[in-house]
Amino acid sequence: MDRINFKKNHIGFRPLLLLGFIGMAVFLIPYLLLSHQPEPTITATSIFLTALIIGFSFIGNVFDALSLKADNLSLREPLIDFYPILAGFVGFFFFPEERSPATLIAFIAGTLVIQWGMHRIKLRKLQRKGIGYLVLSVCFYAILPTLYYQTLDYFSPAYISAIRVVGIIVLVSLFLRPKSVRSFTPKRIGYCLASGASASVGAIAGLYAIQAYGVVLTMLFLMLAPALRYLASQFILREKVNRVEIISSLLLTLIVALAAFAK
Repeated sequence: MDRINFKKNHIGFRPLLLLGFIGMAVFLIPYLLLSHQPEPTITATSIFLTALIIGFSFIGNVFDALSLKADNLSLREPLIDFYPILAGFVGFFFFPEERSPATLIAFIAGTLVIQWGMHRIKLRKLQRKGIGYLVLSVCFYAILPTLYYQTLDYFSPAYISAIRVVGIIVLVSLFLRPKSVRSFTPKRIGYCLASGASASVGAIAGLYAIQAYGVVLTMLFLMLAPALRYLASQFILREKVNRVEIISSLLLTLIVALAAFAK
């Protein structure tokens, strides 16, 4: 949705960030208030972990928004596909109880598939700059699931999501405030609200999955995302999906299936 907003409505990265997270807050805060969440445990550790989540999320989203400047936005997909693999490696390192040879092999194989897909793409200067921002973004994003897992001892998924979003809105308002309110057109706001609704559902679902299954297994199943995305692109958005994308998504699906069967 953010890609469409950036490409069709020519929204800048500052209003994109601010409106996007306000859109998430519109859905997350009512959910928090209406769902009778357990009371959070406020300690120095929980405050520190929450501050890390807000900081890493803010920096990652800034780099992510800057990466949209690449003139071919489809180049983002292979690197976005690498996020759950890198996050899985981080979880594998920090949580010995979640380790298994099958998941390690799956993450290594997934890395090779993503590298193969990226190697077949020739990048121009502007595209390299955009992809460079996205690499930094993915690195910051990959640390978040491990931080989430630790913070779930103190806060419910709804609290973590809402606090994170409000914190990023504050940081964006302080450091990356949009230069003009003229950028807040109804069409751009509508796309940001739709994006916020989708991101809110994904954020809550992801945190509940991490709480229930751990970081490593959740990231393993997130490797299925490319296949689902390319199916949506082909049959819903009517976009052309090239052969490399199809082969990569099929290989990742096969890797996840084999790893799940081996576990």
